[in-house]
Formats: sequence, C-alpha cells, structure tokens
Amino acid sequence: MADQEVIKAATGQDAESKTPEITPGTKAGTPIGVPAVSVPASAKPEGDLGNDIAKILADVKLPERHDATSEKKQIENKAVTYDTALGTEQIAPQTIEEKQAPSAAASQEAPGTPSSVHSVHTLKDDLQHVVRDQKISVVRAVSLEEDRRSRDRSKVFDAAPEAPKRKRGLGILFSVLLLLVLGGGALVAVYIVMQGHAASPPAASSSILFAESAVALPIDNRAPDDLKRTLASARTSSQAALGSITEIIPTVTTTAADGSTQTRPATFGEFMNAIGAHPPDELIRALSSNFFFGIHTVDKQAPLFVVPVVSYDHAFAGMLAWEGTLNPDLAPIFTVVPALSKDANGLPVQRTFQDLVMRNYDTRALEDDSGQVELYYSFPTQNVLVIAESPYSFTEILSRLQAARQL
Repeated sequence: MADQEVIKAATGQDAESKTPEITPGTKAGTPIGVPAVSVPASAKPEGDLGNDIAKILADVKLPERHDATSEKKQIENKAVTYDTALGTEQIAPQTIEEKQAPSAAASQEAPGTPSSVHSVHTLKDDLQHVVRDQKISVVRAVSLEEDRRSRDRSKVFDAAPEAPKRKRGLGILFSVLLLLVLGGGALVAVYIVMQGHAASPPAASSSILFAESAVALPIDNRAPDDLKRTLASARTSSQAALGSITEIIPTVTTTAADGSTQTRPATFGEFMNAIGAHPPDELIRALSSNFFFGIHTVDKQAPLFVVPVVSYDHAFAGMLAWEGTLNPDLAPIFTVVPALSKDANGLPVQRTFQDLVMRNYDTRALEDDSGQVELYYSFPTQNVLVIAESPYSFTEILSRLQAARQL
C-alpha cells in the first residue's frame, strides 16, 4: 500500500485502475516492451524512488484496450465467402473459429521466425474476388473465363507457321494445273477423233431397222465381183460385239445441175445392179427404193436385208420368180449352196426352196445337204420383206421391228 501511495503521489492517478499490478517475482502481467519491475516486499520507497517510477511510466506507452464484442461483430461481417464451384453445393460461410484458427496457430509461433505455411492464390480466389467486387454471377464469370481461353486457343492456331500453309497452297495449285492439262488433253483427243470421222464420208443411217454402227460403202465404178469380194471379206473381218448389227450403206456419187457432186445412199435396184444380181423387174417395182443391208454377229457373221414393200402381191410373186437364181446372185455375200441335191434314190435333182415356219411366220428356206438353213426370205407383214441367212437373225429382226412399232 505504501508503494501505491507513492506512485499516486508522483503521477496524480489511481494506480489500481491505470497500471497493472506489479507483484514481486512475476512477469506474466507485464506488457510487451515494458520492463519488468520487481520490488522487494520489505523494501521501503525512499524520496527519489517515486520520481524514478514516475519517469519510467511516463516514457512507457501502454497498449489500448480492445472491445471483444465489437471485434467479434466485425469478424462475423467479413466471414462470409463465396464458393465458385459449379454445381448444386451450398455456399457455407466460414465460422469465426475457422477464421481465427490460422491466427491462433500463427500466434503460437515464436516471434521473429518465418512462417512455414504459405497461402496459394488459385483460380477459385480470383472468381471469388470477381463475384464480390464486380457483382456478377458465378455462371457469368465462368463464361467469361471460357471465352478468354477460346481466344487464347485461336491466337495459338493463328500463330501457326506459314510453311505448312505455303505447302498446302502449292499442292492445290499443282492439282489444278494437272486437272487443266488432263482436260486439255482429253479435248484435243476428242477433236482429233471428230476430225477423223469428219474426213470419212458421212453415213446416213437408215430408219428401217436399228443398228449399233453404220459403215459407208461407195459402189461407183466398181466391178460386181470386186464388190462381192469386199463384202465377203467384211463378214470374216468384222469385230462387232456379239448380238450387234452393223449397217452397210452403199453410196453413189451424183453430179448436180450446178456442177457440184453429192453423195447419197443407193437404191435397192442400184445395189442389185452393182453386185451383178438380176431380180425380176416386177420385184424391183414392188419394193421401196430405201432398204437396210447389214451384218448380224451371232453364231457367225450373217448378212441380212430388210426392204419395205410397196405392193405385197407383186413382191411375193417376184420373190417366187427369183428363187431359182437368188442364191447365186447373192453369193459370196451369202453362203454358197450347191444348186443340185440328191433325192431319196440318190439321184441329183435341182435344189429348191421349201416352206418353213419360223417364229410362227411362214418362210421360204433353202437348206444344204445336212438340212441346215443357209438362205430364207419372209414377209412378216405385207409391208416388210426380210432376206437373211441365220435363223437367229430372224428373231432379232422381229424384235427390233416390234420395238420400232413397224411390226
């Protein structure tokens, strides 16, 4: 009590309310930075002891007192944080104990030693700051971040080296040039082929019977035997596809009144005269001037004639009169059949045409010694005459006439 009275007298304040109690031999209540003063219990303050204590207390700045209630409220106001994780999880504010846990752990560390725990700045912290500072939603913040990443990726792709682009451009240019060269070559080839066809005389295909191809045959100033040999060799050298018909168009050259020359298809009578055949005049008048002559590729290269009929009665009578010389007149274009045959007694007789039904049509056929048909003619309708060699040709002719609605 004597010490407290001395301090009170020296400072003019109440020692119990303003200064911590100083007990002998203790330092727990002494503030940091205030030197501990130990006064022996038996010591008596002398005159100058009060002045020394007053000077020491005047130089010491005592720490301010803090209100624990107000500090707790401030911590609660700042304790709410935002979770930026995408999902349905609840955003739970941190408690005061969780907030103060690091501070308590840090306070236990010795003063002056560096902390071994370092805080990590993550994307989650950035999003929390953005959501809190800019007042935007979490979804909006994530969308903005994804847009930024997309722009970064596009910049990386745009910054690709120019060498691959240049190589790709050269490849495209080379491909275009190659296509142009190939296209030009194809056009030149087509032009050459067309010029070759233009150089040969045009062959006006007949509309009587459909044919896969047509060949012009000039018959002017040619001997009958030479013309027959040419047609006979055409049978053996033909390379047409199986089942196809190649039309042979006999042509003649005429001179017009102005002196110009023209090439036209020959008539049936002109062609018969050119090969040295002698059909009856009645037959020539009964048939049309237009006719079809071709070679059918089947079991052999078989020749055939298809001639429109003008007068059926006269045409039929003319064919009956021509039967005796029909095979010799058309040979060797058609297969040669001996003029004589043997009867039942083995005696030679004149070979003649026999009545035969083919495809339900009446025909007149000439057979060889083995009974094989080598030449026949028929009138499928009263408007058409067919002269052919192979029975397979008759079937094909009927089929094509029906397709053309001429039968």
